[in-house]
Amino acid sequence: MRWLCVAFGFVLLLGANGGGCSDPHVVGVQDYGSVTGRVLDATTNLPIPNALISVGSLFTASADGRGAFVMSRVPIGQQTVTVRAPGYSTVTADITITKDEGVSIGYARLVPIANPSGMSTLPPPPIPTSAPSPTPAPIPTQTPAP
Repeated sequence: MRWLCVAFGFVLLLGANGGGCSDPHVVGVQDYGSVTGRVLDATTNLPIPNALISVGSLFTASADGRGAFVMSRVPIGQQTVTVRAPGYSTVTADITITKDEGVSIGYARLVPIANPSGMSTLPPPPIPTSAPSPTPAPIPTQTPAP
């Protein structure tokens, strides 16, 4: 069964299947994942707050005061993450986003543009792991003197 709609002089022919929405190649609802990481100055390992992180031109985030960022609702598939900040070089990372999963790019280490030639960069700090919080030591009690 097909419906014929006329609105503002345009004719729209809709199929019983909802206008072709059952075609898997039609752009529409997508599956998403997320991207996390931290932005650091490569010469000092200090965070770069407010760095701009983007995936394509539609998905952007800013690093917080610790250089950390989380981008949610990034479309699944092969993506390129670009990290930039004023006064620093731009860094990219190619990643694969999977449905309902988080991908960490670890540290995005930007080199200052004014970095003198030959000035070395520091190795990245170790990536933190999720570990159970340590059990607090018992507080010693004092016995009153006799």
